[in-house]
Amino acid sequence: MLLVLFLWIFIFFSFSVLGISLVKLIIKIPGLKGTDDNLKLDEYFFIGFLALSLVTGILSIFIPIGDRVLIIISIIVLLLLVINFREIVLNLKESGKAVSGLEKPNLILLVFFILFVLMAVVQNITWLDTQAYHVQNIQWIKKYPVVPGLGNLHDRFAFNSMFFVISALFTFHIKDILVFPLNGICYVVLIARLFVLYKKESDKGIAWKAVFYILMLLISLLIMIPNINTPSPDIICAVLTIYIFVLIFKNMGNKFQLNYPRFILLNLLVFSCISFKLSSLFLVSALLFFLNMDFTKRSLIIIVSFILIISSFIIRNYYLSGYLIYPFPAIDIFNVDWKIPMANVIETKSVIEAWARIPVTPYPEVLAMKFPEWVLPWFTQMSFFSKLIVAVNFFSVFTLIIMVLRKDYFLAKVQLIILINLIFWFVEAPDPRFSYGCLFIGFSLTFSYLVKISGSVAFLREMKYLKIILACFLLVIIGRRIMAPVGTLKDPSLWIHPSSFRTVETKDYFTNFHYRIPVNNEECFNTDIPCVTYPLNNVYLRGKELNEGFRVLNVK
Repeated sequence: MLLVLFLWIFIFFSFSVLGISLVKLIIKIPGLKGTDDNLKLDEYFFIGFLALSLVTGILSIFIPIGDRVLIIISIIVLLLLVINFREIVLNLKESGKAVSGLEKPNLILLVFFILFVLMAVVQNITWLDTQAYHVQNIQWIKKYPVVPGLGNLHDRFAFNSMFFVISALFTFHIKDILVFPLNGICYVVLIARLFVLYKKESDKGIAWKAVFYILMLLISLLIMIPNINTPSPDIICAVLTIYIFVLIFKNMGNKFQLNYPRFILLNLLVFSCISFKLSSLFLVSALLFFLNMDFTKRSLIIIVSFILIISSFIIRNYYLSGYLIYPFPAIDIFNVDWKIPMANVIETKSVIEAWARIPVTPYPEVLAMKFPEWVLPWFTQMSFFSKLIVAVNFFSVFTLIIMVLRKDYFLAKVQLIILINLIFWFVEAPDPRFSYGCLFIGFSLTFSYLVKISGSVAFLREMKYLKIILACFLLVIIGRRIMAPVGTLKDPSLWIHPSSFRTVETKDYFTNFHYRIPVNNEECFNTDIPCVTYPLNNVYLRGKELNEGFRVLNVK
């Protein structure tokens, strides 16, 4: 735990320094200084994180994102610390006051949440996707610039989540220990923000908003904690999506728009989330909230943000797969020798869609099913809590109608944005993990709105009863996820460092290059690249070195 905690502190400090320094530059641009440019430390953190994600995404086209880049960035952070020392210390003090201002029981509860996540992070990584291709993908990014046709080795390499690029920068390998700290520290920052907002609304006696914030914290803790120690894009997109709506709710009832640094942060959140996971595509609708004032200037910010973030994503797509967006075979405009064969792209897309509906059934059978035939098996195979979250989100259609009838137009707009994203998710690939963020927000907003419209009921006005209900929910979560902290407490070695992440025994295979396949039908884990799980009968190097890429020959 101590190693992960040290890495968290290092990352939090680096992102915060970068964010503070960047905002200091932004407000010097003519016309971008607002009436309130004093951001919170968590906002600076996410600005630094997403700006660095943008930079590493561009750099990954030309150079490996490995230890040398990390050293250079660390030196830049130290220089910026010296230059902006006063502002950084001031922000740290203000954030310290906000946390220390919590009552002792609340402070203990917040520390408990953070320790709970920390004890989960050091556990053994069990997520199959991480064992199969996340780690392998990160190895390629750390060792080489973008490799043409890498998706021909393994179709998942062509998915091109830009989160793997920034994760490569902050993946730490010590002997047999592999640490992926980004999802954990980003989630901890989100937890702290949600908890402070919950306490703020609770003190004001605004029960429904307090419920909204704390439910997002609790339900995300319940669902995401097993995979928080992985570089999964599902986790980071859930965190960013929730944070987007935290920013939106910050504007609720405020006649002023978000100031420009916060609006830029919102753009970074939206477009980065899309580049991390394409299922987040319709989050772009959230930007419509803030175009009422300074339409031209804000539209320009949106266009520039889109070009900067999405351009590197598209370029990497082009090199990894030969397609503009993978795996969408309908957009087929390039003709390069490393291009993944169309039949493979169609099969990959079909497998994803079918697996998201009914995982254990062959994909041709699933795709041949009509809607009434697959929707019930899809729902019944989910866990109890996934069923609950999805069912409540379906019910949110009725709360949207109630919001409109009661003229709660702000909340109706939020609910509509969530529903648009969930419809896209349901039509394309309705695996809950592909849209955690929107599902959590829809769940929390629906319940909290029921509290809002039931405000005349006496027991709901009493915060003490509300706190008892939430405490019971917390106990359910602890009972459900107790094995993570218990496992950590039982193993003293985990107090120092995380559980090891293994390599596997492999056999050597050759076409015109050497590659490995694990024995005993295992995944590749952290085995040296190139490693795949099946023989490559018609995949060849385009040149003499691995960084020159791969192509498929003898395609009919």
